[in-house]
Amino acid sequence: MSESAFWRSGWRAFSNLRNEARKHRPRWHQWLPYRDFDSESMLFINTRSRGFGLALVPLSGANDELVESLNKWVSDLPQGRGWDYQFILHGHNRVGHWLDANAREMAQRGGVCADLAEQERRYAYYAAQHGYMHHQRAHYDLRDYDAYFFMSTSTASPSALVQARAQAETVFHQLGLAVERVEPAKLLTLLRDLIHFDPAQERPEAATYNPLEPLNDQVLAADAELYIHRDRIDTQWHTRQGENARCRQVHLGLTALPHDFRLYALPECLSSIRNVARQVPCPHLICVSFRQEPTGQAEYANNRKIADLTKTVQSKLALFLPSAADELDERRELQKGLSNRQYTLSSMCVGVSLFCRQDDHQAAVQATKEAFGANGLELRVLPMIQAQCLMATLPFMMSEGLWDDCQKTGRIRTIKSSNVVNFFPIVMDRRRLTGGVLLPTLRGQISFFDPFRCGSDNHNIALNGGSGAGKSFFVEQLAKTVFAQGGKVWVLDKGASYKKLTLLLDGVHLDHRHIFLNPFTHLEAMKSRGTEQPETDSSADGFGPIKEALSNITALFATMAAPYQPLDSFQLAILGDAIVQAWQRAGAQTCVDDVQHALRSLAQEQQHDRRIEDIAVQLNKYATQGVYGDTFNRPSLLDPAIDMTTLELDGFNDDVLRPVIFALMVSINQQMYLSGERARRKLCIIEEAWNLLSGNNAQARLFINTGYRTARKFGGAFCTVTQGIDDAFASAEAKACYDNSDIHIMLRQGEGFEAYLRDNPTAFSPLDQHILKHFPRAQEAGYSAVRIKAGGHVSYHRIFADPLTRAYLSTEPHEYAWCEQQMSAGVPLKTAIAATAKHFYGDELDRFEHAMALDTNDPRRTP
Repeated sequence: MSESAFWRSGWRAFSNLRNEARKHRPRWHQWLPYRDFDSESMLFINTRSRGFGLALVPLSGANDELVESLNKWVSDLPQGRGWDYQFILHGHNRVGHWLDANAREMAQRGGVCADLAEQERRYAYYAAQHGYMHHQRAHYDLRDYDAYFFMSTSTASPSALVQARAQAETVFHQLGLAVERVEPAKLLTLLRDLIHFDPAQERPEAATYNPLEPLNDQVLAADAELYIHRDRIDTQWHTRQGENARCRQVHLGLTALPHDFRLYALPECLSSIRNVARQVPCPHLICVSFRQEPTGQAEYANNRKIADLTKTVQSKLALFLPSAADELDERRELQKGLSNRQYTLSSMCVGVSLFCRQDDHQAAVQATKEAFGANGLELRVLPMIQAQCLMATLPFMMSEGLWDDCQKTGRIRTIKSSNVVNFFPIVMDRRRLTGGVLLPTLRGQISFFDPFRCGSDNHNIALNGGSGAGKSFFVEQLAKTVFAQGGKVWVLDKGASYKKLTLLLDGVHLDHRHIFLNPFTHLEAMKSRGTEQPETDSSADGFGPIKEALSNITALFATMAAPYQPLDSFQLAILGDAIVQAWQRAGAQTCVDDVQHALRSLAQEQQHDRRIEDIAVQLNKYATQGVYGDTFNRPSLLDPAIDMTTLELDGFNDDVLRPVIFALMVSINQQMYLSGERARRKLCIIEEAWNLLSGNNAQARLFINTGYRTARKFGGAFCTVTQGIDDAFASAEAKACYDNSDIHIMLRQGEGFEAYLRDNPTAFSPLDQHILKHFPRAQEAGYSAVRIKAGGHVSYHRIFADPLTRAYLSTEPHEYAWCEQQMSAGVPLKTAIAATAKHFYGDELDRFEHAMALDTNDPRRTP
């Protein structure tokens, strides 16, 4: 090459470079239509449209009645090209704010409660980012869901849009959807998540809105970069903390419309409770955009098609078009539905977006396709139009001209309005965000359980689960939670399952040698400690606190005197009189002998009435010199000042066990309502209740009914724990406990569950039966599964625990014995528990601590 040719070639290259550099390349935010927000009408003003948004709390279930209501609403929406509608469901792992709030509540007492709250919070953070540690192959994480509805118009007036919003809000309220209007800061936050989602972000970060700048200038991070590939989009930017963040988006669409799909099936696509291996393993988004086709035009086009098909079917062409007759039938059915206003025609665009890390997107895509495909929705990655798919997820974009673009790429489907509503992503698991025990649902939705804030009519619990189901662990978690919130807990235990927890919480653990149950001991003391007066002031009438406790103490003595058959009304009245007389004579020193003496005095006044004398005789074995004299006459050791008391009932023989249980319930009830602290939570746990409540005594039933109702009035609750659902109906006493409990909790059932289902085939739905039968053994799975029915709602959850908490609460024989061995050797309790965790869960502890150390160095993490 000559020198001149060389310089000419170089000059051309430089000129091309200069011209390329001078070309106008708009930034992504310049393509966004968002401009302003009218604070008066609360409408967003865009380049070619106006619109509004509503933030929704997803429903916890759906039925055909809900579908019909949605269809009526959609059929009445404005029609035509000038109106666009969009539903968005965003699933993510940003739950840190809920975890922090719960940890603060659980740390109220300080000490070991604060340590455990912090440990559980750290593990929940770990689970949200990395998934829970367990023994199965499936991935279980902690996630939350946000739902939105957007409406926009490019032709109608603002007043028409405001009216449409009012109608939508009314409909959503009537359907049970909590509604909040979207303001600029919330819209900006959503847009940032849709365009450059940060997988490592642990809590929502609200965007800052500046009303002096256009909205589109405030959407993206200043240095955000989007790399659009054939089958994915990679994003990169710097967070507020200056950390480099990366994310990979993959957008999928429907290959075809399913033959049948129901609104309540959508949660099953995201995470199946029938097959736990089928789930979307990363943060995701479902977007459904739709328009209402003008009914008049739809009817006209359909009628013309019917006329053409009729000619075809009646001609010889029918031999070459065998499907024409079927299409004609469908068109006539459509004609009938449109004319009767049963539905309208809608055009719909459905998209599924995945937000994952760059090293695992292929596995996430495949898992998502399988999860949706198992429920009839076939998805595929949409090549070459990933940027269009991203734009289609953004609110109001369809009214800015993107609808036509999606139509050209074949993403728009025309279906009946009664079918389009089945695609609305507004249904997920029921979540309880009231604090308490962290129990993620089977689909990973964050949820807490607190028996005092779960919407039930009373707080009593009937809990059952077979051997190895993890019920003792769960109930210990429940007891620890109530105690940590400042409440009082009593446990009636068999087998020392709660000994370790009781000592850990500085409670009192009493065995049969130290359980004395005189029901009169603490009446005066508890009355004087009360901060509120009970409903009736009994101090002025001379009876004192016995007036409040009389019904329970009378029921106790009646059960002791006649354990197998009830006393008649006359005997109950006389027994009550005798108890009052004994109390007035001896006060807190009253014992069974005093009641016997009063009964004999009353019998003498009634001409030696044999009925009264019989009661006194029947109480002989509980008197001071009787075989059970110490148990029922020595001063009670149930100190009202102690907030955690466990009573070990092993050692009592069967003859005295039931009276002991009822005496304990009387004493605990007294502490519940005579203390006057109604706002304070109080929980009494009765373990192994199938042994303790075996009988068929009407008086015992009345006693339980009275005790349970009394507990509710004064902020208390009873929790009865049995082996299986059939145990709840094995005796009159057990059934009374079950019927007086508004909270029913079931863990894995034993072999008796099949027999119970045969005898009660309608007790559970087929889905409930399937789920309950597939609850795993806790030891094999590394977690427990639980069904909770409270306040009329049923939900399914998993019970996870970090290795240290597992060692704190585990009743597994080998772990328990190893820890006891350490304590017997003089090792302090907390040190022994930590050693137990290291011995049995060393690998999990190391993995957990390593991950938490990495997260601690992440500037995005907020302590």
